[in-house]
Amino acid sequence: MEQTRQRWAEEEARREQERVERETRLAREQAEREERERQDLETARAWWGRLSTQQQTELFAAVAEYAWRTSNLRVEIPEKPMMWPQYAHGVPVHVTDKRRTLYGIVRPCPGLAAVCSKLAEELVLARSAQEARELADVLPQSRIVDLDLPEHEQLTMC
Repeated sequence: MEQTRQRWAEEEARREQERVERETRLAREQAEREERERQDLETARAWWGRLSTQQQTELFAAVAEYAWRTSNLRVEIPEKPMMWPQYAHGVPVHVTDKRRTLYGIVRPCPGLAAVCSKLAEELVLARSAQEARELADVLPQSRIVDLDLPEHEQLTMC
């Protein structure tokens, strides 16, 4: 009887140790995930921070014009563009149809695009040739559209 109790106690101690180890591992993984998300957001904010409000407005107008000119489609331009992590913190733009079909992703962050599997399948809209080159380093070039807007430096020289 004593041996049985001893085995039960040992088994209970082993299960408790496994539970503690599992909870510790899950907490560590959660902390790592949160830190990665924080760093990704910081990277994306720096990427989008390179554009002024005026440049962002110009960019989305160029996206709408491109969609109409090349595909005869009208796209919804968000009043307040939201970065989506699943698209490397780019801004998704949808066709103005009943299904809200995804048209493309505006200006995903090149530093985050390599780990974003969904992005490789989508049309990617870049502001300039420089941005298109940065994205082409990590994405299929055939899916990247250079909207040929002036670089920031060119705007400040005017």
